[in-house]
Amino acid sequence: MSVTRTLLSSVISLILTLSIGSSLQAQTPVVDADQEPARFFSPYKDNYLSVGRMRMKDGSTPFSGEDLDIKFELGMTFSFFDNSESFDFLDPLRFGYSQRSWWNITEDSSPFTEHNYNPEMFWRFDHPLIDIIGFEHQSNGQSGLDSRSWDRLYAQKSFQLADNFTVDLKLWSVVSDEENNADIRDYLGSAQLGLNFEPNDRTVIRARIIKGRNHSKISYQADIRYQRPWLNSAFYLVYYEGYGEALISYNKKSRSLRAGLYFPLDTL
Repeated sequence: MSVTRTLLSSVISLILTLSIGSSLQAQTPVVDADQEPARFFSPYKDNYLSVGRMRMKDGSTPFSGEDLDIKFELGMTFSFFDNSESFDFLDPLRFGYSQRSWWNITEDSSPFTEHNYNPEMFWRFDHPLIDIIGFEHQSNGQSGLDSRSWDRLYAQKSFQLADNFTVDLKLWSVVSDEENNADIRDYLGSAQLGLNFEPNDRTVIRARIIKGRNHSKISYQADIRYQRPWLNSAFYLVYYEGYGEALISYNKKSRSLRAGLYFPLDTL
């Protein structure tokens, strides 16, 4: 996994270099008082902090000694060429990064037990059949027998069926995987279906379904977010059952129930 760590370090260093370099080169700008400042980072996928537990089908835990844990996910995208007249044709290009982590708060020293890293590059389209085409890598950063990783090419489309109801479809092709998880397609398949319903301006209800190449391997997630005007986040309740919530146990069926806070991250 040293190659993965080197890749992640290089990408992060590149982003920091571009961001700092553009700041150093910029002179005092003339900004229209009515114009919103440029935003190069945007929230991406899910951003939340939750408490709960994961149990395997036989009642065991995927992480040694775990009872309750804190699971959080962070995600953002970075635009390389926004506001650059010289590279207008590259405006749709984005770099995305998301990460899921599990923090065991019940053990001595409260260790982190699993991280799943997910960098990607994608291109946004204005097309009736495709919204996004991209390449993504996902791994748990481990080495040896605990190493899990795979690379995918994917296409994604969101269909607006009503003012408050959308359907998301993501299709992918696995281009490489590790010897330790060569059968990952049997469990995590090649497609994800998402249903999103907003009954009012404070509530979001979602369902996600993944079917493995093995037709008996089905995973689904259901979650609800509820926003209150006095809270700068939303209450979050999520249930997961199936395979691959954590890469380390991708081939073992598990279920989890968690509650926490969902962060819009609109200040990025």
